[in-house]
Amino acid sequence: MRVASLFPAATEIAFAIGAGEQLVGVSHACDYPPEARQRKAITRARFDPSEMSSREIYRQKIDTNRSFGSVFRLDESALWGLRANVVITQGPGDVSLVSLPGVRAIAEGLNPRPTLLILYPRHLDDVFDDHSRVGFAVGRLQEARELLDRMQARIVAVEKTVSGVRRPHVALLHWLDPLFAGGFWSSQVIEIAGGRDVLNMAGLPPEQVDWQMLRRRDPDVLVIACEDMGIQRIREEMRLLTDRPGWHELSAARWRRVFIGDGAVFTRAGPRLIEGLEALAWATHPNRFPKPRREVLQPLAY
Repeated sequence: MRVASLFPAATEIAFAIGAGEQLVGVSHACDYPPEARQRKAITRARFDPSEMSSREIYRQKIDTNRSFGSVFRLDESALWGLRANVVITQGPGDVSLVSLPGVRAIAEGLNPRPTLLILYPRHLDDVFDDHSRVGFAVGRLQEARELLDRMQARIVAVEKTVSGVRRPHVALLHWLDPLFAGGFWSSQVIEIAGGRDVLNMAGLPPEQVDWQMLRRRDPDVLVIACEDMGIQRIREEMRLLTDRPGWHELSAARWRRVFIGDGAVFTRAGPRLIEGLEALAWATHPNRFPKPRREVLQPLAY
């Protein structure tokens, strides 16, 4: 079976269930596990964010999506040439990685026509369902079920550890300029990790939040995990937050409970999301959980 994955979370799922060898094409953003970079990239970015500020990246994403319907440029001839049996892509959203109509048109023109699997998870149940859907599509449903069993066991272990404890107020930010709260499954992850989401965005797409509102909600724990950014890049951008008026009055800042996380771990709907949940549990209840890997979550250096 030949599989093309245009969605980084799906690529991570495929590798996690032993289907990495079946991947014949991926998006250029599919960077985990490292072996994913060895597959043929059939998309490229419409703009280079490496030298842009957070504000510039945000505006460029919005403008590019409005103009082209996606922020990735799909190499249609390359996708055509892969002759994939299964094509996995993202469903429509406020900002689309690839053009769903474009992918669908190519898939419908192939003979034999491939299975087109469209993923758009909003809640944790959707994330788990998508693991099963990917497993079924690539002929590895049993492996997907076994992976889900392991993921669920880790969640249950966290839930048992935080049962009955005081729940600190937690805020999870997915962008710094403008400020965006983590949406979709973020509230569920915070609750499972033993916190209370002060921004309360359960099931909703990430939304812009007002700085003064964040100050009023005054989180005890603040985690910044920006989409498409690693820890070092976020650290370089942190003055966008720490220079704001009233920063040092936040409880999280005063008690040094501000953390920076790998955006891919916290924002991708793949197996690593559970590691992000466990890291968040440590940030929320440091005496009850082991310290996470530095590649996943780090305290902000003061």
